Amino acid sequence: MAKCTAAQAVKAFEYYKGYYEKASSLYASTREKSAFVLNKGANNYTYMGYLCGVQGQPYCAATVSTAIYDACGQDKSVAKEVMCGVWPYVACNQLYDAAPSSMKGRRGAWSPKPGDVIVFSDNGSTRTHTGMVYAADKTYVYTIEGNSANMVRTRSYPLTSSYIWGYVRPNYAASSGNEPEPTGDLYGKVVYSDIGLHELSKGCAGPEVSTIQRIIFARGIDRTLKVDGEFGPATKTGVQALQKQLGLNADGVVGKDTWKQVLTAL
Repeated sequence: MAKCTAAQAVKAFEYYKGYYEKASSLYASTREKSAFVLNKGANNYTYMGYLCGVQGQPYCAATVSTAIYDACGQDKSVAKEVMCGVWPYVACNQLYDAAPSSMKGRRGAWSPKPGDVIVFSDNGSTRTHTGMVYAADKTYVYTIEGNSANMVRTRSYPLTSSYIWGYVRPNYAASSGNEPEPTGDLYGKVVYSDIGLHELSKGCAGPEVSTIQRIIFARGIDRTLKVDGEFGPATKTGVQALQKQLGLNADGVVGKDTWKQVLTAL
């Protein structure tokens, strides 16, 4: 069975960042990066809708489905198992309603983790929007969402925001088997097996670096920082400023203490 972890789901979602919905079906059946900004419009024509069979309809849930599908090796049967039997997830209430109580929780009763699906409500009752969590700290949750200003983009919300309905943890364990997370040059050299994260320092690269970069940007520390997954001098400077903000030793290395302060899930 294909493996799908939370980290892989976030990475798969990140691939679509910057994707614009189309004015018509032109370029709406391809996932190639070169087509992301072509034929821009506001008519809900998207690759996500094409894949999930809801072309021309709101596609926030379909974008979650697409990311999970990609993370599962583009195996629909595995994606369906990970998503509690509701792949494709195309209506914002579906996944939350289908998930067992142990895998979901309302705002304030659930600590969001990277890879969680976040569900929103405009009126506190009807579920109207959804996306995926890529990080959270003591105050904010950071998300990637489709159908947000007619595109796929990152957002952030106070954990107490009334717009947040709740969260669902997809059943990643159903596909994970006993395979370990990858280690090596893609991440840092030190693996914190108890929290599933890695020490990051200058020269590291990968999705965990992207997470730290997004948090630095979202906190207003460096609004010019490029989220490219590469731990260079600008990222080190941003990490040092973040550590000062958190009252930590500003050594520019994202170790266990920094991760624990930054992510509420740790």
